[in-house]
Amino acid sequence: MTFTYDDTLSADCDKVRFYLQDTAVGEGPLPGDGNFTDEELEGLIDVEGVWQRAVAAGLETLANAWRRYPSFEADGLNLKRSDIADGYAAQAKEWRRKFGESSAAATSRTGSRAVTRVDSYSDDIDSHEV
Repeated sequence: MTFTYDDTLSADCDKVRFYLQDTAVGEGPLPGDGNFTDEELEGLIDVEGVWQRAVAAGLETLANAWRRYPSFEADGLNLKRSDIADGYAAQAKEWRRKFGESSAAATSRTGSRAVTRVDSYSDDIDSHEV
């Protein structure tokens, strides 16, 4: 598993890392300062279709990762890790609002997905637009 980051943001993986603030090894946004691997981010980009939706999926992943950890209080200090999870979930919701959902997510929710006909009549019109 690899970790690379180029601050010129020339590759989609670098853009996703930048917006997830996962730019330094051992100082990542996952619990325990963990980082996403290049392979995980490339997989998100592949599933989501574009890097913007991969950011949303990464934020959703972070929200789920932080939900697993309990909150605690000791000597008047209160740490609510659910607040961290809620923050990532709110960011993910905003990215989804701006950039939409992946076709895979839409398919799983609706049970069907739009198809593009490839005949001589309509090669650029999705079936849900007719």
